[in-house]
Formats: sequence, C-alpha cells, structure tokens
Amino acid sequence: MGIPFWKCVTALTMFLVLSLHIVNVHSLAVMSVDIGSEWMKVAIVSPGVPMEIALNKESKRKTPTAIAFRNRERTFGEDALTVGVRFPSNCYIYFLDLLGKKIDNPIVDLYKKRFPYYNIIPDPKRNTVLFKHSESNDQFSPEELVAMMLEKAREFAQDSAGQAINEAVISVPGYFGQAERTAMLKAAEIAGIKVLQLINSYTAVAQFSIESNWIFSWLDVLSESSLAPTALNYGIFRTKSFNETSPMYMMFYDMGAYGTQASVVSYQLIKSKDRIAPELQPHLAVLGVGYERNLGGLEIQLRLRDYLAAKFNDLKLTPNDVTKNSRSMAKLFKEAGRLKNVLSANTEHFAQIEGLIDEKDMRIKVTREELEELCKDLFDKVVLPAQRALEASGLTIELIEQVMLAGAGTRVPKVQERLIKDLKSNQPLGRSLNTDEASALGAAYKAADLSNGFKVKAFITKDATLFPIQVTFDKEVIDENKPAKQVKRILFGHMNPYPQRKIITFNKHQQDFDFTVGYAELSHLHENEVKCLGSLQLSNIKLNGVRDAYSKYQGQEGIDTKGIKAHFAMDDSGLLILQNVELLIEKTVTADTEEESTLSKIGNTISNLFKGPEEVLKEDKPVHETPEEGPIPQASNNTSNNTDTYDHTNSTEQLKLNDTVSISESKKNLKVVTVKETIDVNHEYLFVLPAQDDDLQSSINKIAELKEIDLAKSRKETSLNTLETAIIETREKLEQPDYASSATDIETQSILDKCSEISNWLEDDGFGAEAEVLDSKFNDLKKIVLPVWERTFEHAERPSRLEALTSVLNSSNSFLEKIKNTTLDDTPFTQVEIDTLEKLVSEVSTWKEKQVEEQEKLPKSVDPVLTVQTIAMKHSSIEREMRYLMTKFTSWKPKKKEDPKVKAPTSQTDNEKDKIEEDNDTTVKNNAQEDEVEKPTVDETSSTVEDNAESESPLKTDNTKPIVEPTKTGENFKRFINGDGARQFLVLFYYSCLMHNACSALQ
Repeated sequence: MGIPFWKCVTALTMFLVLSLHIVNVHSLAVMSVDIGSEWMKVAIVSPGVPMEIALNKESKRKTPTAIAFRNRERTFGEDALTVGVRFPSNCYIYFLDLLGKKIDNPIVDLYKKRFPYYNIIPDPKRNTVLFKHSESNDQFSPEELVAMMLEKAREFAQDSAGQAINEAVISVPGYFGQAERTAMLKAAEIAGIKVLQLINSYTAVAQFSIESNWIFSWLDVLSESSLAPTALNYGIFRTKSFNETSPMYMMFYDMGAYGTQASVVSYQLIKSKDRIAPELQPHLAVLGVGYERNLGGLEIQLRLRDYLAAKFNDLKLTPNDVTKNSRSMAKLFKEAGRLKNVLSANTEHFAQIEGLIDEKDMRIKVTREELEELCKDLFDKVVLPAQRALEASGLTIELIEQVMLAGAGTRVPKVQERLIKDLKSNQPLGRSLNTDEASALGAAYKAADLSNGFKVKAFITKDATLFPIQVTFDKEVIDENKPAKQVKRILFGHMNPYPQRKIITFNKHQQDFDFTVGYAELSHLHENEVKCLGSLQLSNIKLNGVRDAYSKYQGQEGIDTKGIKAHFAMDDSGLLILQNVELLIEKTVTADTEEESTLSKIGNTISNLFKGPEEVLKEDKPVHETPEEGPIPQASNNTSNNTDTYDHTNSTEQLKLNDTVSISESKKNLKVVTVKETIDVNHEYLFVLPAQDDDLQSSINKIAELKEIDLAKSRKETSLNTLETAIIETREKLEQPDYASSATDIETQSILDKCSEISNWLEDDGFGAEAEVLDSKFNDLKKIVLPVWERTFEHAERPSRLEALTSVLNSSNSFLEKIKNTTLDDTPFTQVEIDTLEKLVSEVSTWKEKQVEEQEKLPKSVDPVLTVQTIAMKHSSIEREMRYLMTKFTSWKPKKKEDPKVKAPTSQTDNEKDKIEEDNDTTVKNNAQEDEVEKPTVDETSSTVEDNAESESPLKTDNTKPIVEPTKTGENFKRFINGDGARQFLVLFYYSCLMHNACSALQ
C-alpha cells in the first residue's frame, strides 16, 4: 500500500524546518546594557533562559565603569580601579557624562575640578574632550572609552549565553540630549553592536516593575505557540490593579552615582485594535520628569574625600599636603566610597589607610551625623526632582499610588528621610525594587520585544520629551525694504509623548529657503543646566529646488498647491529625524479607469480572509499623533537626500489637462490626484557630532588593535600558566615511587635538569616572552617526560586489563566444556564455530602466558613488551566471538518434535484448525529465523536446507498438530524495549521513515 504524496511532503517539510531551526537556535540571544557613571550591569535573554544578569569574570553581577592602561595592557572593572589607586591618571572613571560635550561645557570644567590628575585636551576637529595618556601619548575620546565598556559588556553576555550576541538595548539617563544620544549610538557602532533602542533609565525601571505579570516566553516556531511560559520571580503589581477607566499613577525616584531622576508614570489597560482577537494590553506613559544632574553618590563621596584629607592634614603627621599628591587623593577617594556605604547601615565607622603619604597611616573616626552635616545642602535638593516631576505631570502627591525607590543612592537613610518629610505622601516608600538591576532587566525585556527571536506579551510604552524642540524660519519676504519676520513653531512640546511624527507646512515659500531646528523655551530648567545642554541650535536645513518644483505646475489648470511639507519624527531612542521634505500638489483630472467591478470587490474580500494575523496587525498598528502610517526608522547620521514618496492610493497616470471633454462628462469623471515632488535637503548639524568617516574608522581600528593586544595577553597568560603547572607537576611526580621507578637514573636527571633550565629561563626572560615561545618550551619538556608517564600508565593499568582478559578466557573455556558434553544437533552451533572459538582461546592463553613471563623479566624503566593496547585487542577478539555465539543462541529455537500418536481428524473443522495452527507456528518460526544474526561459514548451505525442510513440514503432516517449545524471544524483546537501546532505535527508525517518505515523494 503506497504512502500518500501529501504525507511525504509534510514529513519532509517538518524535517527541514526542524533542521533549520536547530541550526539557527544559537543566534537568538540579545542583551541589555545599563551603563552608568560608576557601575555597569548587563542582562541577557536567550533560549531557555528568559532573563538574567550576566556575571563578569569575578562572578559578580555588576562591574565598575573603569578602564586602565598600564604598560600597554588594558584592564577593566576592579582590576582597573586597583591600577588607579597607584596610578590615578592611568585609570579613567566617570567619563559617561562627557559624551557629546565640547571642551568649554560646564560639565567638563566640573570634571577637571573633581579629577585634576587627568590630562584633558580639546579635539582639534570637533573641539570635544580627549584624554591624553601620559605613558604612550595615546588619545582616547569619551566615545572610544564607552565603546570599550560596551565591548566588555558583550563579552560578559556572550560568556553567560554561550553564543554570539550583536544586538542590544542600552539604558541612558533621561536628561541626555540629542548630542549625547547620538554619541552613545556612535560608541556602539565603534564596538560593533547593533542598538535596537536607547531607553531612558526611568522608563526601563517603570517597565520592569510590572512586566512580571505579563508572560515572557521563547517563540516556538514549530508549533506556532509559546513554550512553557516563564514569569519573573519579582513583581510589585498585579494585573488586577489596572483597569480601562482610570489609570494608576506611580512615581519612580532614582538616585544614581552621578545624577538623580524622578518620573511620574501611568499604568492603564487599553484594548488592542486587533479585529480577530482583541485583548487588553498594559499601557505605560511617562507623564512628568524631573532631575538634578549633579545630585548623586559621587558628590557625597567627593565631599567625604575632601573631609578626610582636611582631617589628616590637621593631624600634622607630615609636612606635605595630602591634597597635592594625586596618588594619596586616589586612595582617599576609594576609602571615602567604602565609608559612604558603611555609614548607610552604621552610625559610625573608622576610615583607615596604610601608607597614605610619606609612609604615614591614617585612621579617622567618622559618624553619620558628620556626613549628613557635610552634605546638608545636597539633602535639601533631594525632593526637587520629585516636585518637578509632579509639576510636569500636572498631578498632586495624593494621586500617586506609591513612590518607588531605585538607584544605589536611595540607600542613604537621610535621602529616604527627606523624601518622606518633604513629599508628604500618605504611602510608605516602596523599597521592593532591586535598585541595582531594575533598569538592566527592564531594558532586557524591551530587547526581547524588539528582537525577532522572542515573543513577549504586547506592552505599549510612551516616553516623554524632556527638552521641547521648535522650528524657526523667516517669513517670505514681500517688501525688501522691511526686515524679514522670524516665525517659531513648536515641533515637540515639553512632555509630548514619543515615538511620534510631526509635519511642518510652509505655505507661502515658493523660493529656496532654509530653517533652523533647535531647543525651544527651557524656562523649566536652571540657567546652569541650560548651559550643560551645549548648543541650543540642533541643525540648519537648507531646501533647494523649491522654485523648480513650483515652476513645473505653473499655468496648469486644476492645480492646488498645499505647500512645502517637512516630515519630522521622534523615534523610540528619543532622536529627532528629518525624514523627507516634499511639495504637495493636488490635481483635478479626468478619471480614465472603470469603476471596480462587483466580482473584483468579492475577490479582494476573499483574499483578505486569507491574510495572516501578522498582516492584519501590521495594517491596524496604531500610530499616535501622526498623519502617516508605518514604523519610525532609527536615527542615522547620514545626511543623504530624501527619496521620492508618492501617494499610491490616489496617484494615477499623468493626464493631459488640455484635453477637451463635455462639461457634463467632466463633472462626472473628475478625480483629485495627489502629486509629491521631493525637495533636495542640505542638512547641517549644529550640535556636537561624533567622529565621522576617517576619524570613525580610526577609532574602530584603535579598538580592534587593543582587542588583539588583550587576546595576545590572555593567550600568553594561559601558556605561562600551563608551563609553570607542568614544571611543578613533573617535579612532584618524580618524587612518587610509581613514577620514579618507571624512569632510569639518566632520564630522571635529564627531566630535572630540563625543569631547572626552564625555571631559570622564566625568572630571567620568560615572563616577557610571547605565547609561541612559552608553548615551545612546554613541548620540549613534554617530549622527554611523556615516555616516563606512559610507562607509569602501562604498569598501573596492566593488572586490571590482564584480570579482565583472564576472566573472559575462563568464561570461554567453561562454555567450551559444556558444549563438549552435549551434541551439536541439540544446539544452534556448528562444529566450525566451536573449533574457531577453541583455537582462538588456546592462542590467546598461550600468548598471554608468554608475554607475562617476558614482561616480568623486564625492569619497570624499560618500555614494556606487554602493552595495554595489545591486551585490549586480544580481549576484544574473544569477546566478539562469544557475543556472536550468544546472539545466535538467544534467537535460536529448538527443532519441533512430532507426536508419535496421530489422531484422525473428526471433522472438516478440526483439519482446518490444525492447518491454521501449523501455519501460524511456521510463521513464528520463520520470523525468529529472520531475526537471527548469521555469520558466513562453510555450514551456511546446510542451514538453508534445514530451513527449507522445516518449512515443508506442514505439507507432510497434514493431520498432525506440532508442539512448539517455549523460547526466550519474547523476554529478549522485552529487555530490549526496557533498555536505552530501544529509545535510540526508535529515534533512528523515526527519522529513517521521514527520509524514506521524502525520497518516495520526490521520486
């Protein structure tokens, strides 16, 4: 019976799909990076591991944001900080806020004041910050330093996931402007990482606080449904807390190392617009944001450092001023950080440093009251970000469900005390968030959502514009004697949600003109904070070809110009994009196409029924506050001209307007066609741009060279460790009797001399040698040591192998003795098989006795004549022969014996019954014989004759009923089914069937 063709095709398709996804399963992982001023946290999402924090080399969950260069070696994290204590100018820290800043920015001035030992110079092309390294005269920009940290973050993520990772979501402070965000994207490009999105840190925290209630799972591509869903072990809210009518308001207060941010967000359930299966989806909207850029743990730590320095100078232990010594100040800075953390849990503690300066130790007692007095003005500012966030949102504290704390700075007791006192909230502060990891895990959830390899529950997130953006242009000049009037139009207002699109229309400009895009009124910011933003003008845009575009349609009838339209978008990363500029014209033309027929409408309706759910969702995807549809593309630094865009729903073929038709017909067939003429754009950026072209490639090459140096260093360390371990182990083994007896005196002395030679070489020149030289030294030692180690192995393993060989010989002899006491007619064996086994056993026994005797005469320091390998070969030969005989015996069935008394059949029915039973017995017998494992021998012909004789027996004894003796075939099969071999057999059988069906179908 043939297999249906459709089943074959289905089996082949499923097999290919399974194979493809098994191959591609190792490229699904994504990561998130929460790179802060002091610490960096990395989270990953990979198949089988929904969300977790990636550990660093020290198995810690966070890594200091620090990079050190010393003797052309680069170190990260804790190792870099260790270098920084001795050589402060070689270790770069707290450089994140220097992204996108010019050399005259107030933040750069503050950085120089805080860390005076860095040599900061201006970039000759961009006038930005460059760190000049004192040892090698190398120069590093903040973008390059951030790229190094991102590269290290990817290394941690790949080690944890066990696969390559190239996509990431990066968390940034909400007060990062266009320059800082662009610089962060460029740093990721230098590191070779594809950024799926830049997410504000408070948005990531807000999302993480509720995402545990929404199922997160790996997409099962085979069954088109999710695997067993795995929820996070953490969750503050429950889905029942949200509803469709009234939103729930929360405040998140995040005090980090450098700055403090507060955000007010709303949570609400919104019904999706899916026409097939609408469902309620969580909606997160940022309503208000407030921040203090310089309010954080760093400022507290710096004040403690200066306080300890002043206290030490007051002790007059040395005439030198400790504040003038950069190394001493670096030690004080590290101790101040430790002291700050301890005083958060204790009321007093001693600050201790050995050899602070001039070999003088420091031991000073500091109380929590002293720390609070030092930072009194800072604690007065604690409530300001929260108050600004409430003011921006238009809400009062009574409407806030709870204030959640995030960031390590909120662990300071005084911070929590001032929040409770000044905010006057009725609810206690929420402390259940993981202050260190909440942002990284929230960004990881977003990374999984944006990745193609995972499927998460729909989660709508709308962030808010912190710095309003406006367009400034001059009105069309009518009277040249009068000055042009400047017009300002708000493009994205303060706290406008994004992502979204906006269109600016210029109705009266018919000549080439330009306009400026920049920050709008920033009255809600402090004057110094406005200066920290840098240039308030973001870009100058010149439009070319406006006059030519208008001239194409001048004098034509039925023309209605709608003006020049500039399409802007604020994407998910908070970056402003000018998508295109075009002249929009509406033409009234005569329609020459017939109205769509009824059958065509029915056909289109039927085709829509077969659209997949993805297509339906794509068509119904909501676009908030935008006149157009489609996703907003990610920002790009390319300043290429925009491409032509046409309205395909209204455009028709070009028609001649001077065709004459009757008035009645023209009224019936008139149709409005929209025509879009693309305008050339010359985009000049006015804020600080990252490196471009040659400078960008130079940065990429610099990072690649440093990576090669790190890899060479790692390989060298591995080779050196291997060589040192080999020397120590060799000397230790030669002191053991088993190894010492396996070597001659000359060999022993030679090995020890070689170890001493390599050890002396290591002390003199070896630690500076390359990995290839170290490997060659290891191979030289291995050549003279390996023969001794092999002899030791032979002497240790030989007794157990000989014992196993003796056991199999005894079993074979026992078997032969039993066979000799029986006739071969009562067994499935032939005489040739028995003789072969007997001859083999005799030869192996003789060989064994001879070899053992010769081996016992030899000393252990001589290469053995009886090796483990030859013993194993002899053992396998006997075992193979015995296995063949046992297999044949277990599948053998004794010959049938006829009943001497043959009864005549009493009826036709009895004869048929006997014949049926005989046929069944014959079938069982033949099946058993087919299962036999045959071995080609000279007796194969006689065995075939015997089978034929048995198959003819029913014909000769029609009136006899054979008696079949029980066999062990059923028991053997049961043991096979219960064993591991059955599972392997079934798997192979399944795939064999698939391939057989596939081949049959193709034929």
